[in-house]
Amino acid sequence: MGEGRPLSTHSELAIQQLAQETLAVATARAPGAALSLSLTWSAQHLDVLVVSGVADGGREPQTAPSIDECFRHSRDRVLVADGVWRLDTPPAGGFLVAATLPVGDGHGALPPVGRGSDPAGARIDR
Repeated sequence: MGEGRPLSTHSELAIQQLAQETLAVATARAPGAALSLSLTWSAQHLDVLVVSGVADGGREPQTAPSIDECFRHSRDRVLVADGVWRLDTPPAGGFLVAATLPVGDGHGALPPVGRGSDPAGARIDR
């Protein structure tokens, strides 16, 4: 949503890493679950929201690596790009990833994720 803007190299790499890890995590932890990825552009930043539902048949196995560890590389890439990272795991299962990345040269100040009106805490529809 919104008009796309140029991203810094670090922000581009963060988006690529997040897309790759999201698909890998969803496939491994929640086969058959609904998965959505949305991009919302503003003049200063790009908001990325990823939501994964619960796997067919219920919760993922307890032997799976922690969800924090599964997204370690994406989180690191977002932070290197001067972005903001948030990962939530609802009690019913699945996961929500919200990231905000600067557009342009990557030196703009970012408002924190989670201060919007969305109940899950992610800023969307800007």
